Amino acid sequence: MDKKTLRKICKEKRSLLSPEQRASFSYLICEKLKPFLTNRTILSYSPYQEEVNVDIINNQYDVALPVISENRIMKAYRSIDKTYLLNKLGIKEPDPLNSIIVDKNDIDIVIVPLLGFDHDLYRLGHGGGYYDLYLKDMDALKIGVAFSIQKLEELPREAWDIPMDIIITETGILSRKK
Repeated sequence: MDKKTLRKICKEKRSLLSPEQRASFSYLICEKLKPFLTNRTILSYSPYQEEVNVDIINNQYDVALPVISENRIMKAYRSIDKTYLLNKLGIKEPDPLNSIIVDKNDIDIVIVPLLGFDHDLYRLGHGGGYYDLYLKDMDALKIGVAFSIQKLEELPREAWDIPMDIIITETGILSRKK
């Protein structure tokens, strides 16, 4: 099955969860995330549509958030004064004028939203390629977050696809076999 079809299936699966289930599962996922975050430089994300809501993490830790530039490059920004803007998709981003860029080499952990994932911890995103490009040649711990309903048997893989080191769902923690 191609990625476009799998994206549609994953969105449909995710939409089967009620808002209450998503909130409860998001809380459980965030609680499982916390032990990894102590004294670390973290790149998180602003939840979009029905993604795992990591705002608990974003509010409790000093996180950087991604900003997509006009040339479609993702950069990490840490807001100085907690002012945010909505981008063209309606995703909350730090205002670049009131933020500092965090060098990707200084990031210890990247929390990555997943549309789908497989047993080898490969991720299916929305198809923009921002995370794969950003994560390339990066030493940070890559932690994907998703609801267990989003797990797929296997994903088609491209040369540029970057697997996660860990995937956290409401039911458990999966880690790569090294």
